[in-house]
Amino acid sequence: MVSFYIVRHGQTLLNSLDRAQGWSDSPLTDAGKQTAVELGNKLKGIDFNAAYTSDMLRAVQTAELILEENKNATVPIKKDARLREWCLGSMEAENNSVFIKNVMDWLGGASFAELNERLPDVADAIHKHDTTGMTEPFQTIEGRLKAAFMEMVQRHGMRENSNILIVTHAFAIKTIFHLFAPEQLGKVGKVKNAAVSRLIFDGTGFSLEPDLQL
Repeated sequence: MVSFYIVRHGQTLLNSLDRAQGWSDSPLTDAGKQTAVELGNKLKGIDFNAAYTSDMLRAVQTAELILEENKNATVPIKKDARLREWCLGSMEAENNSVFIKNVMDWLGGASFAELNERLPDVADAIHKHDTTGMTEPFQTIEGRLKAAFMEMVQRHGMRENSNILIVTHAFAIKTIFHLFAPEQLGKVGKVKNAAVSRLIFDGTGFSLEPDLQL
């Protein structure tokens, strides 16, 4: 059995300024570092066999702090660009209220509550209206995340029990839910900084425990 502990990075400078953050990167704030340390303390009873992050500074910093506090600091962190956040293109670093309003308008006046249920449409709308040429359609995002997880399952699934730390990003986490537990996606609101969910692969399929209360 493989247990993936999927964590959103701690608060960053752009988060604190209420700015949209995709492939643009910014360091953790002091508050973001503190929540990562607190999460590491809550996870002290778990021995991690491996740790993977996106290649973004905010994800790597969060993983380092978690593993140090968790007493797993010797576990190497493997950076994988496939675990990156969605690229927001011309909406990068935009005020979040403007970004969300634009997306809702692009979807024909969709409500905020509908956005999780229409996750592929959200990504495709961002891609359609991007002017930078850097964004990805949902199929591409989904494909890279699925490939990353299936490789990890193949690499670690032969052990009797493996615990894997994953540090990634809010839209990426929602995409993981859409891939492996779509019935849970409607229950998910905002993915908070340093929130953790557990995705379990039992050898035949996946099950998800969202927003663990540790």
